[in-house]
Amino acid sequence: MTTRREVLKASIGFTAAAGLPVEGALARVDPASKLMAVHTMVEMPDWAPDLGTKWDPKRYVQLCREARVGIIEMKTKNEVGNAMMPYRGRPCPHDWVTETRQEARRAGIPFVAYYNIGLDDWMARQKPEWCCVNAKGEPLIAFGAYNWMCLRSPWRDQVLDELGQMYDRLIPDGVWLDLVGTPNSYGLGSYDPALACCCPHCRQAYRRRYGTDQPVASEDPAIRQRLHDHGNQARVEILRDAAKLLRARDPGVWLGSNGSGFYDRLNGTPEDVRELITFNSSEAKPHRAISFKAKSMWALGKPYQVHSYGGFMRMLPGDAVGTWAAWNLIPSSYLDVSAAVVTAHGGRLSVGVNPLPDGTFSADEMRNLHSCLSAADDRARWLTHLKSVPDVAVVYDWQSEVTLFPLPGKRPRLPVQQEANGLHNALLEAGLHFDVLNSDAIPPSGYRALLLGNALCPKPELLTTLRAYVEAGGLLVVTGQTSLCGPDGNPLPNFAWSDFLGVHFRGVSPYKEANYCWLGDELRGEAPAYPLLFLTEVLEVECTTATMLAELAYPANHRSRHVFTDGETPYTHFGPRTGKPLITRNRVGKGSVVYIAAPIGQEIGLREDPWLKYTIAQIVRKFAAPGVLESDLPPGIQVVFGAKPSERGKTPVHVISLINLYTGLVNGPWGSRAPRVGPARLRIDTRILGRRPSGVQSIGADDVRWTYTGDRLEITINEVGHHAVLALV
Repeated sequence: MTTRREVLKASIGFTAAAGLPVEGALARVDPASKLMAVHTMVEMPDWAPDLGTKWDPKRYVQLCREARVGIIEMKTKNEVGNAMMPYRGRPCPHDWVTETRQEARRAGIPFVAYYNIGLDDWMARQKPEWCCVNAKGEPLIAFGAYNWMCLRSPWRDQVLDELGQMYDRLIPDGVWLDLVGTPNSYGLGSYDPALACCCPHCRQAYRRRYGTDQPVASEDPAIRQRLHDHGNQARVEILRDAAKLLRARDPGVWLGSNGSGFYDRLNGTPEDVRELITFNSSEAKPHRAISFKAKSMWALGKPYQVHSYGGFMRMLPGDAVGTWAAWNLIPSSYLDVSAAVVTAHGGRLSVGVNPLPDGTFSADEMRNLHSCLSAADDRARWLTHLKSVPDVAVVYDWQSEVTLFPLPGKRPRLPVQQEANGLHNALLEAGLHFDVLNSDAIPPSGYRALLLGNALCPKPELLTTLRAYVEAGGLLVVTGQTSLCGPDGNPLPNFAWSDFLGVHFRGVSPYKEANYCWLGDELRGEAPAYPLLFLTEVLEVECTTATMLAELAYPANHRSRHVFTDGETPYTHFGPRTGKPLITRNRVGKGSVVYIAAPIGQEIGLREDPWLKYTIAQIVRKFAAPGVLESDLPPGIQVVFGAKPSERGKTPVHVISLINLYTGLVNGPWGSRAPRVGPARLRIDTRILGRRPSGVQSIGADDVRWTYTGDRLEITINEVGHHAVLALV
């Protein structure tokens, strides 16, 4: 089959006369083999002088090559509307892209072309009737700056035409689509009627679809759901048609869209559209957020990347905050950890770089990236095509989240995901290898412990799955208001899973400002005999078949202007124990269900309370079966355990990553010495591996020693750099 890629190859100068064989120019590269990319953030506001005139494609690609960049992503049109390549009928102050693409091909670096679908200020000025507007006819603006363009207007045809132009001119290895959506359907979307486009095109489509005028306000969940679905339909249709257009030109082109994979279930992306996307992607900047998203997308089984910017405005340990164009470089030590977290989970990190509007680019910006790019490249042979070894998993019940979205009120924006994030943080700091699974994708076996957080209104089939899992011997940890709401998201008088949890719901603690928890002897372990603090209300339950592991204690009194223990503390000291359970254990078949009657994950996420994190880890260690990988590590080491086919394709090679998160906490300037930590000890049951490895190969670890004790492989490491990789060969 002759593809459009082959027909058009000469149009961008891929000739033997140029020093590049035509056959080699079109060779395919496996996108999953490239663990690092740069996301070239070209911003060209109209007010800036000399737009693009100083851009040097040859120098930029050479800098990328020297820094060991795996993939170059580059904008071809930004949200301002100025083009970086000559689209028909659109201003192009300077063609940044065409020669850059040619140079990337000559350098052997795959090239991904970026196109922004949803925002376009230049087109909004030319065709204001194509803009998204509110009920008053006022433009709907994104990020306080850019016009949303309506995907039901002729803008839709303009987008598809420009995508065709872009592909035909560049013949890129891949295309990445950004801002695919409408004001109420991008990313998570919104169920606020005020954010639904009310332009004539949308109002006409709404009347055709529902037989009534489009409402401009409503507290009715059904109407709010309908308005979101109406916006989402336009998003889905343009994504489907854009993907089909590009695939028709080249069936093998890589296709990505911002948020694909991570948000697909939350925003209702149909399966046929998901299948058109070849690599999932989502943005994340703080290291824990990068970990949560990497684990979530890794579990989907499709190549993926995490986008993270290269500049910051505020930097706390492990938590960079900024924008995509911040012009204040994140230190390489922080980026080392960002890259390690993603690549340890078999994914790719794409870091933003910022040429100035006139095209000026600093060589030291790329030099700042060299450390993380080269370190990932050095480890690529072990980390590409890596699959997780099942052990422990946080289960995210996205279906509960979606049920809550249309309800008006003051619920946390993502109460279920917030809980899952906190559980993730607790396991990460406990040195446990674990996954993040969607609630509709739990395998029937393989995990010794599952943690389900605040699944307020789970589907009935989830209970069926989990009951079978526990009866077979698994440990299930359940938190918060799980099953305490009905299919419509409204509260129930008792848990729908009451018999499974072994408790009845009796109400809510009368104290909202604080509650205390006394761990029982069985659960406390080495923790001090002192209460744990929850700065939130907790549920009050009564045991039926469950037994109490921890007890609720109230504050001594309600804090008020005249009643306080300390003038600065917004709650009072703990009072006597209530006799009411706060953590329980219910035996079901060969396994057990541990229930925590508090949003412990949200509390961990908000306050990073080490005693709450300890409690989660202690539950897993105490009541779950022995793990596939046991570790004795200093705090601050993240563990990831994966397997990949061996180079001979006969037996899997198991790979352990130890990520030194301290490296991202120091935030020292360029050249600062990153802390190395140790010692680290690991124990693996070789029966789980299916074979007895002949040895251990390592990178990023000092003084690695290994020995066998019966069926256990024991590994000792003196010190861990920023990312130690151990391959059991």
